[in-house]
Amino acid sequence: MATIFIPAPHFPPSAMPPSQRVRLLVRHLHTLGWKPVIFTVDHYYREELADPWMLDITGDQFEKVEVGCLDQRKTRKFKIGDLGIRMFFHLFFSLLKHARKRKPALILYPVPPWYIMVMAPFIKWFSGVPYAIDYIDPWIFKVPENDRKAKMSQWVARTLEGFVVKRSSAIFAVSQGILNDLISRYPVVKSIPLVPVPYGVEPTDFLTIKVSRPENEKVILRYTGAVSSAMLPVADALFKALRLVNQQIPLQVEFTGTSYAGIGLAQPVLEPLIIENDVQSFVTENPNRVGYRTALELSMGADMQLLMGDTTQYYAASKLMGMVASGRPFFAFVHKGSFPSTFLDSLNFAGKVDFIASELNDEKTIRELADSLLNAIRRRHEFNPIDINNSSLNQHTAFAMAQTFSNTLQKIVHE
Repeated sequence: MATIFIPAPHFPPSAMPPSQRVRLLVRHLHTLGWKPVIFTVDHYYREELADPWMLDITGDQFEKVEVGCLDQRKTRKFKIGDLGIRMFFHLFFSLLKHARKRKPALILYPVPPWYIMVMAPFIKWFSGVPYAIDYIDPWIFKVPENDRKAKMSQWVARTLEGFVVKRSSAIFAVSQGILNDLISRYPVVKSIPLVPVPYGVEPTDFLTIKVSRPENEKVILRYTGAVSSAMLPVADALFKALRLVNQQIPLQVEFTGTSYAGIGLAQPVLEPLIIENDVQSFVTENPNRVGYRTALELSMGADMQLLMGDTTQYYAASKLMGMVASGRPFFAFVHKGSFPSTFLDSLNFAGKVDFIASELNDEKTIRELADSLLNAIRRRHEFNPIDINNSSLNQHTAFAMAQTFSNTLQKIVHE
């Protein structure tokens, strides 16, 4: 059995998307001939909510190595909160020590936090162990002109990303769009395996979820998850459409966990748009993130779940497969040509409207969205769940995701 090192700053009991990605991998890698060794920190050093259930559903077929970390309660005074920065040197020396001693077949760096991948070439040079990168989100993206901290982070990204990816043995990403952007910046990476691996889903996650649906004259729509700046124009269009729908059917629309910030740091993300569109009478926002189990209970307890894309085509939507596997009604408003759009098309899913970013404010787009939402809500009791054995869905289970990783990694190791 080959050993694979995975530095995972976010790992259960964290329920952040990078933690979800890694826990789905380690749940199945051992059945595919790998022994995963996770390098992480004690949850004390993370700023997100702990979800004990995440530990239960991760299994125990992995080894965990905890490394040191600077305390965010102290580093925040100097405006440093990024977990990758705070644990960087502790992780570097621990990885190097173990890599030299144990000689794993490969090191897989899931990012974000992106800064940890900067150490990858140096670990390779000093230990001889090859590495691969898994992009859960792109490191280089547009940031507001007035955000100095974000602009500095992007300068670092543009300076160092090429140095790292050009020396990688393979690059994975949650969408083909992220890989296409990398190729446009660094054409030389076309010579290594570039593998799109969308988020997988573990169907057993839903078996113990107890759904509570309060009696309500209003139709409850829920979105649970973070909202990025690239999603704000999409949310704006959605609010305009929801206002029209609310004139026909009374709605109760709830957005939960919209901020990326940790405990005690979250601020409303959608509030200005909610007020601007005058939908505060039926739309509420709780920016605080919730645990995975709570998120599933909220989503499955709604009359209809909401899925939003963003203004980029590479956004893969970590919630997508979970919504499909949940068996509960949902509605998707996603970018034309994005993976969520093409995947739902492969399922012949009717509850979807595609958008083009430049046309989000068009009256035609808003009206089409409102009409489709109204139709989906009225016909929600006719919703036909996607069969878990559907061939398209089967390609995106957690096991299938792990198998895709394994197939590529096996080729690297045996070259």
